[in-house]
Amino acid sequence: MRNKSGAQPLTLWKTSFLVAFFGILAACSAPRELNDSEKNVLIQRVTERWRCLERNDYACAYEYLSPAYRDVFSYEMYRNRYFSALERRLTGVKVVAYDSGAAVASVRVGVMSRPLKSTPSASRAIGITPTNLTEAWLWGNGEWWYAENP
Repeated sequence: MRNKSGAQPLTLWKTSFLVAFFGILAACSAPRELNDSEKNVLIQRVTERWRCLERNDYACAYEYLSPAYRDVFSYEMYRNRYFSALERRLTGVKVVAYDSGAAVASVRVGVMSRPLKSTPSASRAIGITPTNLTEAWLWGNGEWWYAENP
């Protein structure tokens, strides 16, 4: 029988190590600053990921997660964590900060969401909810990756 309590610290250690390692590699090749063209590439990548989430296509959204995250967390783990009965619509994307030393960009994402018709009436009564999220995106291997918190 596997000791689950012993496995969790190992998984967290492995995740921390991989994220730090990936961060070091990313910083070596990261742009010094984001010009308009590079911001547009990042905004496009964020938009593509949110188009996946609008369709509730978690396999598609999973592909935008950093390789370090995907090395530790399987698609099934990701999907089970974020399965949602929401209808989402992206309303805006803006790069708000960039740290070239860490190769991390902070991106503000505007989203309108509401429960799907198949959810209980109490959930549907909440209606449309506007939300502004701040996401972290990592630069690595010549690509922007969504930095999911484990």
